[in-house]
Amino acid sequence: MKAVALSEARSELVRGRVLEGVAALLGRGEALTFAAVAAAAGIPERTVYRYFPTREALLGALYEWANARVGTDGDRPGDAESFTRFVRQTFTGFDALAPVVRELLIAPEGRLARLAQNPERQRAALGIVRQEAPRLDPPSARRLAAVLQLLTAAAAWQNFRDYWGMDGAEAAETSVLAAELLLEAARARAGRRPLARRKKAARRSTEV
Repeated sequence: MKAVALSEARSELVRGRVLEGVAALLGRGEALTFAAVAAAAGIPERTVYRYFPTREALLGALYEWANARVGTDGDRPGDAESFTRFVRQTFTGFDALAPVVRELLIAPEGRLARLAQNPERQRAALGIVRQEAPRLDPPSARRLAAVLQLLTAAAAWQNFRDYWGMDGAEAAETSVLAAELLLEAARARAGRRPLARRKKAARRSTEV
């Protein structure tokens, strides 16, 4: 058992060195090749392939590593309050890992890693809508959930950064404000009676 534990600890150490090497390369703006990763990590290239046999495996692990560094790995908001906490923590964390986040957004392998978690993200976003605007009709709830999911994504952080020059803190407050306004409108919309019912009620009120 002790030998197994030591072997697992060594594997985690090597994996960590490789991912730190990837982050260092991206931070310097260098091309992400296995040879360059091995050099940055200070290990033989064959060792990199032993732990990450493909680029997809490497960037999938980098995606998990980045989430753990940001501190939101496996954490999904379920209401408006946790949405706010999540976005503020995530977007400010992205600033510290900007080159890594950019690579994960650009690379096809990064997209695959994001899509692997999409069902969880969809459930979380729908959960927020059900919690905050329970009377909203299902088609509108689904569309609102899609927008809320987008407002938590690295792509939103990137766009606010690129097009508006925002840092993570301001980008987070922008997403939070948008979510608050959308949920407020959703509650108001869900509280209205359908137009046909309103007209019928108005007619009854004018009858003698």
